[in-house]
Amino acid sequence: MKKLQLLIAVFCGFLCVFGSTTPTKRVRPLQGNFFEWISSIFLPPPGTTTPTTEVTTRKSTTTSLSSTTSTTTSTTSSLISSNTTSTTTPITSPTYSPVPNFPQDRYCVSCRCGFINNLNKIVGGEETRVHQYPWMAVILIHDRFYCSGSLINDLYVLTAGHCVEGVLPELLTLRFLEHNRTHPNEDVVVIQRYVTKVKVHELYNPQSFDNDIAVLRLERPVDMENRRIRPICLPIQGHSFDHELAVVTGWGAQKEGGSASDTLREVQVVVIPQSVCRNQTTYRPGQITDNMMCAGYISEGGKDACGGDSGGPLQTTFDEQPGQYQLAGIVSWGAGCARPKSPGVYTRVNQYLRWLRSNTPGACHCMPYPEEDY
Repeated sequence: MKKLQLLIAVFCGFLCVFGSTTPTKRVRPLQGNFFEWISSIFLPPPGTTTPTTEVTTRKSTTTSLSSTTSTTTSTTSSLISSNTTSTTTPITSPTYSPVPNFPQDRYCVSCRCGFINNLNKIVGGEETRVHQYPWMAVILIHDRFYCSGSLINDLYVLTAGHCVEGVLPELLTLRFLEHNRTHPNEDVVVIQRYVTKVKVHELYNPQSFDNDIAVLRLERPVDMENRRIRPICLPIQGHSFDHELAVVTGWGAQKEGGSASDTLREVQVVVIPQSVCRNQTTYRPGQITDNMMCAGYISEGGKDACGGDSGGPLQTTFDEQPGQYQLAGIVSWGAGCARPKSPGVYTRVNQYLRWLRSNTPGACHCMPYPEEDY
């Protein structure tokens, strides 16, 4: 009797498994790791989150990244460039054969950081002189202009985290000594480098833009003996920059909703104290974290970074050297462009000096002061 019951049970189980005509739903892991699979089951799909307060980045989005990146920057009103064109600078691209690690004790030439190439600069939203700011980097994704960056030593470029979050290094190209992206100066050879590593800050928040900072490692160093190219100095630790005049440079739009500029431009802005930006602007106090700084003109507006300027430098001079610049901030976000009571918001670089030391191994650094001062 027991044998008969056992046979009946086995037969019923066979029918349940193979006799059903209704297909069962099978969940298979997504491309990625186990935690991404679990998230795909229990978390809502992208696009179902509640939009945040109106904050807009200043990057160009002519390159579609939906199929190759996981950039999740939240915006509710468009400030971006809509018709930037790819650069036509004639460059012979070197064979991509990166050397991943350079020895820590490699030979470094003596050099000074932060000096512009021409002291007679044009200010107030005008075109810069050619190669006036020799640390400026054009960041290309799929060979199309996307953001800007600043060379901080011979091996690394500093930019905004929202520019490169989720972007694969092999999609990125950097160009230095480029002034006019569509009509190159034939007398100067543009320097091009590939990227071997993208390091976005571990605590970067794409909703609030806190810790909006990233470093890009070049596949090989730039030549610091080339007097045309030079890194910008890192800022003084703990310095507030309050009420100081600063210069923003980039290829961004010249007005809100406009297209990116073909030529590198600059504009002078004033650094706004933290308490003023938190309490006397359109921003809520909690939006402006200690890792941010504001710059612009509160009452009248009129001068600001804009779409396409993301990742570029907010630079101020050292007191001792009027023509020598330090990197005070990185273009991050803002409400529109140059609106009254809505100044530009920048990543405060001197909050990240220790992080930069830990994430820029193997580089040769240029000194801000003469060697005899050390």
